[in-house]
Amino acid sequence: YQKIVITKWKNNYWLFLNGSEQFSTYDEERYHEPLIHPAMTLAKERKQILVLGGGDGLAVREILKYSKVQSIDLVDLDPAITKLAQTHKIFLNVNKSSLLNPKVNVVNQDAYHYVNQIEKLFDVIVLDLPDPKTVSLSLLYSTGFYKSLKRRLKPFGVVVTQATSPLYSSKAFLCILKSMRTAGFSSIPYWNDVPTLGQWGWVLGVKDKAMPEKKLKLTLDILDFSSIDTRFLTKDAMIAMTRFGKGTFEVMSEIEPNTEFNHIILT
Repeated sequence: YQKIVITKWKNNYWLFLNGSEQFSTYDEERYHEPLIHPAMTLAKERKQILVLGGGDGLAVREILKYSKVQSIDLVDLDPAITKLAQTHKIFLNVNKSSLLNPKVNVVNQDAYHYVNQIEKLFDVIVLDLPDPKTVSLSLLYSTGFYKSLKRRLKPFGVVVTQATSPLYSSKAFLCILKSMRTAGFSSIPYWNDVPTLGQWGWVLGVKDKAMPEKKLKLTLDILDFSSIDTRFLTKDAMIAMTRFGKGTFEVMSEIEPNTEFNHIILT
């Protein structure tokens, strides 16, 4: 299990797992709002939601802002994290007691095995997972796993994953994008500046039969978040987040997809 450390500076808290920052109350909305709201707003329906990782409850907090959500299955391997999120006063204050909500079902299980065992279908699938630093984590960023997610997604459902840093881990970022596209998703990358993390990226996808990538990007540009209680995310911010500087995708043709048998993302 993971080494959990909580630190405080002035009125803000940091959570570290195995030495890596999980979130800071200083700016976590700049990560969690882009992770959740584009996918939730884009989805045709938002009744059944699956969250893989996200044991701190912050992603679930954002999902619960949608009144039509009926159920959220949160799958996190580490029961220590989900217990903290359900009992510790710092967590309860930050996540608004989200994991205690009756709509939320917390499952402490490996996400890879969970997805391959269940038969349920979801409107939105959120991957709020650690970076792919090990083979077991790499599996959760593989074309095979993304194909499994595709089978668990409703026809007009949306999947979104955190995708490391397009600046500091550019090849991993592009590898996640290539892997999702190879699995049959129309996929759009986007990024944001999170002061305590640096530049951070996500990849959002829909089934390629549901919408081509060109239309998906145009649709993201017109999403309206004004009815959602956000601290950072706006329509203009979303437009900016899908734009990248010169050279970002120059090596895309050289990037291979990450598979269950060839862990390109680790190299």
